Amino acid sequence: MQFRLTLRPVNRQTLVPFNYAYRLSGFIYSVLADADKQYADFLHEQGYEYSSTRRFKLFTFSDLIMPNVRVDVRAGGMWVNSPYIEWVVSFYVDQAAQRFIMGLFQNQRCVIASPRHRAEFIVERVESVPMEIRSQTVQLKTLSPVVIAEKDKRGMDQYLHPADEQFGPLLVSNLLAKYASVQPVIPVGVLPDDGLATTSLTYQLLPNPGRNAAQRDAAQPKSRLLTIKEGSREETRIKGYYGFNFELSGTTELLELAVLAGVGRYNAEGFGAVGIVEAKPIFGKPDFPSSP
Repeated sequence: MQFRLTLRPVNRQTLVPFNYAYRLSGFIYSVLADADKQYADFLHEQGYEYSSTRRFKLFTFSDLIMPNVRVDVRAGGMWVNSPYIEWVVSFYVDQAAQRFIMGLFQNQRCVIASPRHRAEFIVERVESVPMEIRSQTVQLKTLSPVVIAEKDKRGMDQYLHPADEQFGPLLVSNLLAKYASVQPVIPVGVLPDDGLATTSLTYQLLPNPGRNAAQRDAAQPKSRLLTIKEGSREETRIKGYYGFNFELSGTTELLELAVLAGVGRYNAEGFGAVGIVEAKPIFGKPDFPSSP
């Protein structure tokens, strides 16, 4: 299930901090906990187990989609200059839970608070995003930065560009591990059998549209360096890439999982959200300060 929320700022002047994703993740958990504390606790504390060290929450969400936003680096955030903004949230759940979860978000008050900022929104509308995957190849667009990393000799994460030769294989491996985590017939830590082997799922970075070289260069994948769990002992700086389209080929089950659970790492923290490419975009997204 993927749905779009329309949010109305409570105050006339609203500043959204750059590192807002972690607060939005907390908002999702709090909404779920009000209706089903056991399910919320399961997602937050446990998740779906692939191995003793790898668990997945199987939900994700987009960047806030804010038209006419004004970036204010000195203030550490973005000023909202429109009466409404949008936000896409995705859950990998069965159909019976879809209406239930959608209803939970209606009329909620979403607060994005930090030591320096406080932005409040009312959820005015919740709409289901149509998602029909009828073939074994789908073109996807990033709705939030995608995080793919591999360990170097020191055991440190090296974040990969979407054109890196290891980006695709690691994205595919991650998605197959997610699939295995929700299949009770597959032993913990074991990837699916030959029917869903790595070779049955492929990734391809698509060229960005543009009428001339300058437009194409401007549309290249951009990096964003953000902090998650800001102010806590688990505070982490990570880099993801956004603003690109890619193609996945595989079974419809795996393609659906990619859209609903997200791709890459840190999905429940607001990374790796994707949408099916469509003719008309919703709103234009703000261009955050890019990392080197």
